[in-house]
Parts: sequence; C-alpha cells; structure tokens
Amino acid sequence: MKKGFTIVELLIVIVVIGILAAITIVAFNGVQDKAKTAAVQSSVSQAMKKVAAYAALNADQYPATLAAADVQDGANGVTYQYTSDNTVSPRTFAITATAGVVSYCVSGKNDGVKSGICPGHNLVVWDKTQGAASVPVQGVVIDTSVFRTSTASMRVAAGNVGLDVKGSPYGGTIGQRYTVSLWVKSDSNWNGTGGNSKIRFGHGSTGALLASCGYDGVKINWTMATCGFTLTAAAPSVVITLGNDASVGTIWIDDLSVSVSE
Repeated sequence: MKKGFTIVELLIVIVVIGILAAITIVAFNGVQDKAKTAAVQSSVSQAMKKVAAYAALNADQYPATLAAADVQDGANGVTYQYTSDNTVSPRTFAITATAGVVSYCVSGKNDGVKSGICPGHNLVVWDKTQGAASVPVQGVVIDTSVFRTSTASMRVAAGNVGLDVKGSPYGGTIGQRYTVSLWVKSDSNWNGTGGNSKIRFGHGSTGALLASCGYDGVKINWTMATCGFTLTAAAPSVVITLGNDASVGTIWIDDLSVSVSE
C-alpha cells in the first residue's frame, strides 16, 4: 500500500511556506529601506562637505549650483535640491537629498542632518522612474507622450476636479507660507474655466475655500501657474487640489512644486 501526504498535511505545508515567504519579504524590504536611508544620509552629508569645501576656497561664497561643488545629481539613485544665498549674513545654503520616498535635509545652520525636505524645497518630488508609485496628484494618468521634462506628465481628463496633491493636508506654524507652482498645457479645444481649473487651497479641516488661482484658457504651449497661502490661526493647515472643470479637452500638468517658507 502506497503512502502519501493527506490534503490537510499539504495545506499545512503550503501555509507554512507562505508564512516563511512573507517573513522573508518583510525582512528583505526592511533591509532595503535601511540601506536606502543610510545611502541618502551619507549622500547629503558628503554634499554638505563639498559645499563647505567650495566655500573655503572661494572667499566663503557658497556655490550657485551643486555641480560647481562636484556633486552629481542622480548619482547612486539620489537626486538633490539645492539653494544658497550669499547676500545675507550669515550666508546660507540648504540641500535636500532624495531616493524614492526617502529624503534628508541639511543646511548651513549647523543643526545636523534631518529627515525630510528643507524649507523652500519641493515637497512633492516626482521620481518619474518609479511610475505610478510616486505620482504627486491623485486621479491623474501618466502620459509618456506629452511632457515638459522627461519622461512623462500627468494627464487630467475633462470633468476631473478636486484632485488632492499628495501630502495634503499640509500644516505648520502660523505665518508659514505654502507656494504651489506647476506647468500646464492643454488641447486646442479645451474649454476649462477658472471655476475649478485652478490651484485650490482648502481649509485642512472643513475644506472651505481659502485661496485659489485659475489656469483656465487654451494653452498650446507649456505655461506656468503659481499660487500661495499663508497659514493663520483660523487655518493652520490646508488641502491643496488641482482640477480640470472643462466639458471638452484634456490638460497636462508637469513639474509640480509645493514648498513652504520657514
């Protein structure tokens, strides 16, 4: 008489294998995340040292670009944002390094490397190599055939309004100002209006309109639109949305930036 496994025994083996696989995947992802975090921290620290070295050799003037300090954007999968101001005293600089969804910031304030994005830098960096995983606006379609900067833009079909920008609601301290800028292009027959084809700041709790800036009207060429709102005691946080209120025509949005002042 031949002996074999029963169905129950086989199911138990399958379940055990599944559990072990899940544990392995979680552990592997954890190792990957730690490695990415370490890489970004190291990269931003090295960039800071190169900026400081540049200043030491150039009359304490910080470089206008990171490239001038021999920092290569995109090296090892890390992208940078950099600002400097040599007109104030003391002179200032800020560097944000990002890999995927991991970002670290360092500045000339000597307060060390911090998790997150430096004030004034873009809070919604779109890593276009990650596809849908990092698109900064909900409800849009990635379009690789139309873009301002390679290799894709966000396509918004007619009738799509109130699309949340990733990270909403945005909060902070009273007096901080959020600034949104983007580039928009449209079909030649687009009939969007300022009603809801706009950058919109809504109250973080109630959604009530606080400020808005329309980008209505046909835009055959890429056109910049920008809008801002300063946090108040009555509105300490904001939801930022975009939209296309047209009945006819598509719009494309690219190079979206959301920044906050100190």
